[in-house]
Amino acid sequence: MLLSAFRARLSAISGSPGYVPVMVSMGAADVRRSGPGPVRLGICYATIAACVPYLALKVMWLSGSSAGAATAAGAAELLDTRHLVGDVITGLMELAAIALVLALTYRWGRGLPRVVVLGPIWAATGLLAPIALGLPVGLVVQAVLGGSPSPADNGLQGWVYAVVYGGFVAQAAGLLAAFAGYARDRWPAVFRARAVRLRDVAGRAGALATPAAVVVLGYAVMLIVWSVSGGRWGGPAGFDTAGQRSFLFAEGLLVAAGAVAVLSLVRRWGAGRVLPRAAVAWAGTGVVVTSGPTHIALSNNAEVSALFASVSLAGALCGVVLVVAGASALPAAGQSRTAASPATETKVTLGGSV
Repeated sequence: MLLSAFRARLSAISGSPGYVPVMVSMGAADVRRSGPGPVRLGICYATIAACVPYLALKVMWLSGSSAGAATAAGAAELLDTRHLVGDVITGLMELAAIALVLALTYRWGRGLPRVVVLGPIWAATGLLAPIALGLPVGLVVQAVLGGSPSPADNGLQGWVYAVVYGGFVAQAAGLLAAFAGYARDRWPAVFRARAVRLRDVAGRAGALATPAAVVVLGYAVMLIVWSVSGGRWGGPAGFDTAGQRSFLFAEGLLVAAGAVAVLSLVRRWGAGRVLPRAAVAWAGTGVVVTSGPTHIALSNNAEVSALFASVSLAGALCGVVLVVAGASALPAAGQSRTAASPATETKVTLGGSV
């Protein structure tokens, strides 16, 4: 009886005795409606937790505290104008990292314009990847050579370095994991694409890719040289210990690998999957564009050699060329298949049969 009444009600709404309720067949293209799972939530909030100690230090220093200073001179340096302006900028960057990992985790982030997501995560990769790779290597090298990985008479206590750089390593791992899940959901074509699907790079970007890669490779060589010589031969100031110079070595390797990876995409070398090369190109170009300006902005006592400034800025400009060329070579969204298969088509039927 209840079933008969229900059918009668449906017939009254639809105007047809044979009305069938809305039927949706999404297949493999179905977008999950559920929220992030426990793994993604764990990655998200672990990354946020890794940001908190660094933010706390910045708040304390901006409020006039000299927490972490080892000497009176170090305390005075923490509170000078140059350092306070840097604290504001880096504190805002840390807040941006928190917003970014939230966007990479929750569904509302998938509705953001891609440049709003890709720009910050690319820059974060460039800033954090050398630390994540260089810190473990540097600690091992310093343990073999002896001594402290932090410079002597630097005005800060050792625990400050542990808190700051340990947090950066954790943030790098968390942001990478969160972005991998986000990108797999939003741009699955890139994860499936093979080299045969790469697009021709015409125009200036294609013509300038090889010369730009040569300049970037030269910058990579200089970074590796400076990782041995330190401040000598025009290297960045303040890299006195083996532990510190390991960051320069990691930057050099990432920059060189990124240049080669971009060329492999633009010139369509090989026939394998695009994703590994795209990932290396992503990290390498991020490092080459951000490393030089960052070293100049954070240089020890504002000491920057003319050689380092010219080489690093030339590398950064050529890195931008590689970014444009590499992005132009990647397949567009949905280009990995010539036509959608029935299993991936979305069919929506409002009554009647499909």
